[in-house]
Amino acid sequence: MDLGREGFEQLMGFHAAPMLVGLRPASLLSFRRDKFADFDALLEDYRPCFSCKGIEIFPVAQGEVYVLLLFYRAELLKQQFQDKAVQKVLRQYGYPCEEGLTACLHYLQLRMRLKKSFPHEIGLFLGYPVADVVGFITHKGQDFCYSGYWKVYANEEETRALFDCYAHCTEEFCAKLEAGCSFPELVRAV
Repeated sequence: MDLGREGFEQLMGFHAAPMLVGLRPASLLSFRRDKFADFDALLEDYRPCFSCKGIEIFPVAQGEVYVLLLFYRAELLKQQFQDKAVQKVLRQYGYPCEEGLTACLHYLQLRMRLKKSFPHEIGLFLGYPVADVVGFITHKGQDFCYSGYWKVYANEEETRALFDCYAHCTEEFCAKLEAGCSFPELVRAV
C-alpha cells in the first residue's frame, strides 16, 4: 500500500502542524519506508518546500524499515540552545554545545545509536521546557502533574494552554489540508 504524497502530507499535518506553522522548533516523526513507493524520492521532492520555509530535515535514526526524522527550524532551535539551562543539561550528556547546532544534532544521532532508545534530553530539541525534561529524567517518567504532548512537571496551567494551542493548530491545519488547501501554502516561513 502506497500512502503517496497525500498520506505523507496527512502524517506531517497530524504529527507536526505546530512546527510546520512555527509554534515549535522541531518535530520528530517515524516513517515506515515500505508504506511509500519510494520514500527517499518523496522526501527529496518536499525538501525545497521545507527549505524555503526555514525547515531542515535530519535523520536521527535509520533502519531497513523505519526512518526517524527530525524536522526542525534551525533559527528557532538555535534560540532554544542559547538558553543556559538547556546548554547545562545538554553538556551533562556530552553534547558539544560550543560547536553549534549541527554538532549537537550529530551527537544526538550518535546517542540514539549507542543507547538503542530515545535519549531523554531529546525533548530539548523538540522545544520542551527544561523543567519538564529534567523532571522526566529525575523521576524516570513518573510523578508528573499532567501529560499531553509530553509529561509535565512544572508550570501545568501554562503548559495546558500551550497544549490546547497545539491541538487547535493541528485540527486547523488538518482541516484545511482535507478541504483541499495545498500543503506548501499551509507551511509557514518564520
